Amino acid sequence: MLSNMEKRMLKPFVGYIKERDEYQQGEIHRILAGACMHALYLTSGLMLISLIMDTIHHTFTFGTMALFIVQQFLAYYILIRLRKTGVAETEYDSDADYEQIINALKKKYFLAGAQWGITMFILMEFLFPALAGEKIEIHLFNILLWCIAGAAFGIITYFLQKRNIKKII
Repeated sequence: MLSNMEKRMLKPFVGYIKERDEYQQGEIHRILAGACMHALYLTSGLMLISLIMDTIHHTFTFGTMALFIVQQFLAYYILIRLRKTGVAETEYDSDADYEQIINALKKKYFLAGAQWGITMFILMEFLFPALAGEKIEIHLFNILLWCIAGAAFGIITYFLQKRNIKKII
C-alpha cells in the first residue's frame, strides 16, 4: 500500500488527475519499478565514473557524494520496503525444494563474494592508484584484506537473502 505522501506525489509525477482503475495502477507501478531499477544501476555507474574523475584530479566532489547518497537511499528504501511488506519472501513446503534453493543460494553468494572481492581488489589496488599517478604496490596484507572482505560480503548477502526463504512445515 502506498502512503498518503506517496499517493500525493504519484499523481503529478505520472500526470493523471482522476483515479486509475486496477489495471492502470498495476501498469503504472510496473513502469515505475522498471524506471527505479534503471535509475539504481545508472546512478551506480555514474558514481563510479565520477569517482574515477575525482581520483584523476586528486579531489572528492559533491557530485560523487550526492550520487553515493542517492544510490544508497534507493538500495535501502527498496530493501526495507520489500522486507516490511514480505513480498520478497518465498515459501517451500517440501524439504527437498528448500534444501535445493538453500544450496543454490550458497553457491550464488559464494561466487558473488568472490566477484566482489576480486573487483574491489582490482579497483583499489590497481585502477585507482594508477589513475592517481601513485606507485602500485601489492602486499600480502592487501590480498588477505580483499579476500576477507569478499567472504564477508558473500556471507552477509547470503544470510540477508536466506531470510526471504521460508520452509512451511
